[in-house]
Amino acid sequence: MLHHTFTSGRRFLLAVVLLLLSPLTAAAETGLGYAKRFPAKWLEQDGLIRLETVCYNYPASSYMYRLCRSEAATTLNARCQRYRTTLERLPDNAHYRKLSDKYCTAAHNYPAETQATRIVDNNDQ
Repeated sequence: MLHHTFTSGRRFLLAVVLLLLSPLTAAAETGLGYAKRFPAKWLEQDGLIRLETVCYNYPASSYMYRLCRSEAATTLNARCQRYRTTLERLPDNAHYRKLSDKYCTAAHNYPAETQATRIVDNNDQ
């Protein structure tokens, strides 16, 4: 009987802990959710990302487009870092060198391109 009570108490404690942690995990999932719900698509030319086409899969004046553009910066930076790290381990790998060049060039130039677009958009109003 005592063992049964102890097991029930542990289950109750586990349920309380899970309920307390659920807002934290929900907040983390929300941040990741935007990238999944508003994935960035772009076109490439000569092995480089054409920055003016990032998020072409959304109407330019939409809220989704703005979310996508924001997430695209995060995506490009993450991929740049990933392939740069891989390239450090495998410096002679041409495949990872191309990927590193593509994403790091895009990540480096993307914020400036985004800022220029905002200036043009603000002048239109």
